[in-house]
This record gives sequence, C-alpha cells and structure tokens, in this order.
Amino acid sequence: MAHHVEIENFITPERVEYAYGLAQRYQMERRQSLADAAMRAARARDPKLLKALEKGAEIVGKMSEAQMGRTRRGIDVPFSHTKEHTESQLWREAYRMVDQGTPIENFCWVYLAGCLVAGIVT
Repeated sequence: MAHHVEIENFITPERVEYAYGLAQRYQMERRQSLADAAMRAARARDPKLLKALEKGAEIVGKMSEAQMGRTRRGIDVPFSHTKEHTESQLWREAYRMVDQGTPIENFCWVYLAGCLVAGIVT
C-alpha cells in the first residue's frame, strides 16, 4: 500500500525562511534557469507549488505578526507601522497570482522559493 504524505506537514517556518533566503541568493547570483523552472511550475499551476505558496504565505504572515505584534494594531500607531512586511505581501500576492492562473515574472523568485520548499526545484 502506497503512503500519501501531505506536503503541508513538511512546510515549516524554518524551511520557508531557508528557501526564501536561498532564492534571494540565487537571484543575486543571476541563476535565471532556476527562476525559469519556477515560472514553468507557476504557469502550470503545479499543485505542490500552490500548496507551498499558500502555506508559505500563511507562515510568513504569522512571522510578520509575531515580529510586529501590538506595534501594528495600536490606536496611536503611525500609518506606516500598520502595514505588513514586504515579504508577507510578496508571498500572499505570488500565491494569489498562481492560484488565479496569472503568474507574473515579477514574482519568479518567490515562486522559486515555493518550488524549493515543495521539492520541485532543487
């Protein structure tokens, strides 16, 4: 009997953070072939990538909330402090774009991070 393991069981804050850092390093090294592979997965709406981006967005959002906490929600907080971190916005939008079938090149490195988390690209 084959065992079916759900990918979300393997998506942890540590893995998301590591994959995102690695994707950023690959971007600096101009490793475009990896970003191209991630774009192909995004255009194909790969189910593993979708799950990795969804869970990754959730994790990054929780990490952002944990870091900012009350600072973001106070009544006397400046408007600029009420916004979520850029990384959280990037992950959420990258997921949304793939989910609706309209991935864009601007998110290719976030897609790569999702592919790294999901094991689509190594």
